[in-house]
Amino acid sequence: MQKKADTSMLRRLRVVAVVLGALCFVAVVVQLYRIQIIGYEEYQQKAVSQQTRDKILYPKRGTIYDTNMRPLAISADTQLVSLEAVNIDSNAQGEAIIKALSEILELDPDFVRQKVESRGTYTIIKRGVEEEVADQIRAFIKEYNAAETAKQTASKEAGGDYKAEKIESTIFLTPDATRYYPYGNFLSHVLGFVGTDQQGLDGIEKTYDSVLTGTPGRVVTAANARGDSMAEEYEMQHDPVDGHNLVLTIDEVLQRVMEKNLEIAYNDNKVQVRATGIILDVNTGGILAMGSYPDYNPNAPFTLTNTALAEEIAQIEDDVERAAALSDARYAQWRNAAISDTYYAGSTFKIIPAAIGLEENSVTMHSHFYCSGGKMVEGWGEPIKCWYHPRAHGDQTLVQAIQNSCNPAFIEIGQAIGWNTMIKYHSAFGLDAKTGIDLPGEVSGNWFLDGFKPSNLATGSFGQNFPITPLQLITAVGAVANGGTLLRPHVVKEVRDGQGNVIESYSREEVRQVISAETSALMNEILESVVTVGTGKNAYTAGYRVAGKTGTTEKIGIGGKDKRISSFIAYAPADNPQIAVLILLDEPTVMPVTGGLTVAPVVRRVMEEILPYLDVEAHYNEGELTTVDVTVPDLAGLTKAGADEALKAAGLSARTEGAGDTVTDQVPAAGAVVADTAKVILFMGGTAPESVITMPDLSGMTLEKAKSTLSSIGLFYRVTGLINTTEGRIVVTRQSAEKDTQVTYGTVITIELSDLDQQVT
Repeated sequence: MQKKADTSMLRRLRVVAVVLGALCFVAVVVQLYRIQIIGYEEYQQKAVSQQTRDKILYPKRGTIYDTNMRPLAISADTQLVSLEAVNIDSNAQGEAIIKALSEILELDPDFVRQKVESRGTYTIIKRGVEEEVADQIRAFIKEYNAAETAKQTASKEAGGDYKAEKIESTIFLTPDATRYYPYGNFLSHVLGFVGTDQQGLDGIEKTYDSVLTGTPGRVVTAANARGDSMAEEYEMQHDPVDGHNLVLTIDEVLQRVMEKNLEIAYNDNKVQVRATGIILDVNTGGILAMGSYPDYNPNAPFTLTNTALAEEIAQIEDDVERAAALSDARYAQWRNAAISDTYYAGSTFKIIPAAIGLEENSVTMHSHFYCSGGKMVEGWGEPIKCWYHPRAHGDQTLVQAIQNSCNPAFIEIGQAIGWNTMIKYHSAFGLDAKTGIDLPGEVSGNWFLDGFKPSNLATGSFGQNFPITPLQLITAVGAVANGGTLLRPHVVKEVRDGQGNVIESYSREEVRQVISAETSALMNEILESVVTVGTGKNAYTAGYRVAGKTGTTEKIGIGGKDKRISSFIAYAPADNPQIAVLILLDEPTVMPVTGGLTVAPVVRRVMEEILPYLDVEAHYNEGELTTVDVTVPDLAGLTKAGADEALKAAGLSARTEGAGDTVTDQVPAAGAVVADTAKVILFMGGTAPESVITMPDLSGMTLEKAKSTLSSIGLFYRVTGLINTTEGRIVVTRQSAEKDTQVTYGTVITIELSDLDQQVT
């Protein structure tokens, strides 16, 4: 009986063993299936991460050049600091690394501690580390390893077994590139900037980020069981591919002229918001200059340039409120007003309905308009006044109405055109849509959203109560100037590879034909007369044919009727337009605030500098020839006769001081630019006085009065502005040396003449 029981038990045990074995086999098969089939990719990645070390090699971001290949944004060689925390030997070593990296790299110690305690295999600590800072890290590693070696040696000599904890395969320095803008604030609103990861965050840097970025490379190294990188034969490297370069339509010289004059106008007129300007090539659509003042430094874009505002924000006690205020201020600082802000264009817009009326034969060159100082319009409770009110322009031809910038006349022009036709051309000129410029943040203005009202047609006809952007206006006026073709504006001319080969080019892109060449030619003639005899006289540029239009608008609904935007738009040469210039001042406060007096002189200063640079030939009439500036020759060492001959050749004359045989000194100095009526003082023995003169206030003086004032105290002059007319109230409105400043004897003072009667829209 006992033997049968044992046999039965043995069979049961065998069955149980087989079942358990089968179950274990099934469990192993299931686990293998889960690992090898279902979780293949996951476990493969884990294996690879344990067996390899993978470091990113960042490419160099492409360079941004101006149209003449001057570098505007470059990538300088720097170092990337990374950490393989998994290889840290001890807590003491980790603490030493935390202390060193946080101090050398000026990082929050808690940030570095988090990276150390993560025990990660590859962690970026900081990018864009300058070489001298990287050298400090190298010095730390060398000193730390030397100290550990010394400890180990001392331990062995004492019979101990201390093992040196060297920083091996822990801190790494690899080549990197950091974005740098060599000209600081220059062109900041167009260039934009990059973030800490070198990704474009604004401007061209953002729009063309994928073109500029390039392709990262990698270094893949095998790792041993401890996690240390193995020898170089187990390493694979894929080199990064640098980004492409951009060549802009922007001309650095023209941009500097624009920015200089925006800053001057901003300060002279005590502007409360900003000054904005654009220079456009009307035949290609290329933007030659674009900017706003105040600007910012793209090398430090998060630092507010308005220090007073920064201090005000810093005083906000609530953390959330302070952070929100700082964020708003930064975005306002970065905002490209030329494309991202809308405004009421005012009388500069009158160019458009005038062109529409001529194109549609709604008005002709023989049309007449009567201005009584205002005009009643259905839906408006009182007469819509002319800027000339309470005076009246009376009877005017079309040309005179444009020269006078007469609001009642343009109300009649708008009524003659009609609502539907006005809407059609508003769209045709691109004023109801984005221009499509290759910059981020562009917005679009719109025609009246509340639909047809006689008052909308009336006010819209002279540029009031509907918004557009500065870029939309200059693009539309560019079409009027160039023969009638609307062009898409752009800021990038070419994409080039590292060898300079052109990968892609962007040239003239026609959107549509808006008006005929004949209408364009008529408008060019009319708008030239606005500058020669009309409200734009203060933009008159001697030697050049300039067409233009003034504009002053109330910020109704967006700031109050007491706040204004003053502007001027011009293009030249009027008989063969090449460039257009638009400048606007948002809330100037020096009275009177008008386009004709406040901004027209600024546009003239810009034209005076850029037209000669663009090789536009000057043609002076007889009156202008008598006011052309000349350069004083070097007369040192010449006899009186020789000096007289040299001066005569330059169109100048002289008077002498002393009785020597040769010229020992002269005033003004050689190279000074003066009016051709100036008399150079020759010192025949001895030198010119070194006296200091307090600059008088010349503002409001006539030219003759200013000349005699300067001459009486030993100063010279040159004249800009309205130098060839006696019509109007022509007086000095600006001087190169401010009143009460100290200047030396013989200094040449530039005086600017304007017509104070041009206090117009």
